[in-house]
Amino acid sequence: MKMQLAAAGLLCLLLANGTHAAAARSPGSRAISGLYDRHGASANAARVNALRQRTVQHDFSDESSEDKRIRRQRAEAIKSGFLYAWSGYKQYAYGADELDVVNKRPRTTRNGWGATLVDALDTLWILGLEDEFHEARNMVAKIDFHNDGGQLAKVFETNIRYVGGLLAAHELSGDRMFLQKAVELTDLLMPAFNTPLGLPWQMLNITTGVGSSESPGGSSTNLAEIGTFQMEFFRLSQLTRNATYHEAAQNVITTMLARNPLQAPGGNYTIPGMYPTDFDMLAGKFTSSAAYWGGGGDSFYEYLAKTWYLSDFMLHRNLDLWNESIQSLAKYGVATSTSGLLFPGFLDGSKFYPYADTFTNFIPGTLALASKLVGSDSYFSLAEDLLEAGYSVFGEMPTSLGAEAIRFVRKNVPTDYQLLSSTAQAQVDKYGFVLSRPYYMLRPELIESLFYMYRLTGKTIYADRAWAIWQGIQRNCRIANGYVGTADVSVDASDTGIHNIVDSTESFFYAETFLYLYLIFADQDTISLDDWVFTTEAHPLSRANAFDGTF
Repeated sequence: MKMQLAAAGLLCLLLANGTHAAAARSPGSRAISGLYDRHGASANAARVNALRQRTVQHDFSDESSEDKRIRRQRAEAIKSGFLYAWSGYKQYAYGADELDVVNKRPRTTRNGWGATLVDALDTLWILGLEDEFHEARNMVAKIDFHNDGGQLAKVFETNIRYVGGLLAAHELSGDRMFLQKAVELTDLLMPAFNTPLGLPWQMLNITTGVGSSESPGGSSTNLAEIGTFQMEFFRLSQLTRNATYHEAAQNVITTMLARNPLQAPGGNYTIPGMYPTDFDMLAGKFTSSAAYWGGGGDSFYEYLAKTWYLSDFMLHRNLDLWNESIQSLAKYGVATSTSGLLFPGFLDGSKFYPYADTFTNFIPGTLALASKLVGSDSYFSLAEDLLEAGYSVFGEMPTSLGAEAIRFVRKNVPTDYQLLSSTAQAQVDKYGFVLSRPYYMLRPELIESLFYMYRLTGKTIYADRAWAIWQGIQRNCRIANGYVGTADVSVDASDTGIHNIVDSTESFFYAETFLYLYLIFADQDTISLDDWVFTTEAHPLSRANAFDGTF
């Protein structure tokens, strides 16, 4: 780590830099108490005003004409790749959730409502594909969300892919049909919150309104799946003037904190802001002490920072919780590898495990954005360090693609290496880490963080790294009619002449991977970070909606 991070210093900085002129309260609007005026109304208004005047995106006025030419050429190449994938989807699975690329047939994985179609709406719009967007719009208008396709709805995924996609399409195009469909679907999801504590079930029978856990007969869930509704539900409450959605999302955090006091006797919550991932939604209790910013925890932390940003800097509780979590992540949740790189890891109580999945690659981008907003150089430095480590997992591979998960060896912890098998030790010697799960599934998280770093700093190294990843996708994941995962990132298809594939093309490939790649190379005022906030599924929500703490 480049410098020690002073928790008290950052907190003082946050309180000094804060808040925007309050919009007039609409007749009949509803104030949400207890979450906003943490530090006094007049002082708070000054802080919010100061934050609302702040810009974070690099102005790119120093870009050379040659750099601009190359960048735009690359944007067109990404767009061409998207159209190639989209044409395969249209030909063999249009309106379906996913395309089985190898077998050229549709897959129903998200209730048959057209997950790829809805998830990709904003990508179609931003890439300027007007005909494709309007054709998709007409398909979306016909979706019957009451027909669940014979599947239980996964509530978390339905929210981030469908509700988020519909909201972004509405905000970009101004078409109220998308908003109406978002409300229709969210209202069908709300019975998942009709539980003793208001915590949502993982799964929901849309027809009966009966919820359940993915574990049959149980009530287990995870931190990400209960805590990734804040952005979509906040914006939905804003647009409908109905506080119900926002209250449901915020109640999750209120209840989680109230029923899991820090260091309570017999409790699993022991480190401030490092919330265990395993959760019982009926009891409202953490069921293990394992805390992780990767799969199972990732988007909970992401939404703490981004909902604060989306709320016009008024949702102060989210900022307080984010600040506390980042302090503990920096102190307890990262470690330097024998290669000198700073990786996030897995905490179980006080024990650190040097393991990181690809989902942790969201951290540098979100942390960099938040650091720019509050003016923290030390936390931006932490984001840079984490991005270097995350990129090394891609950059060390001949494919330029990163493994789904790696294990690293900590500096000055020789047992990390000694306990590995000889095969794993050989990988550490060669790459600096072990390929715990060696496949790449077209995931966007590292590309996302490269996008943020490029837009925030203007440094072309981040764009060049994204281009290298795109070329790796082209070599190893492009097959007839679309793109698929690759089974082993340590073997490049151009060396073997064989595509060692994983036949999976989820909707996030269109919604996130393609979108972030394109935005890195598009003109920089396209979805500026000063004007838009991205959900965890890369759906941009506008900052043009002023907020005064009421709905």
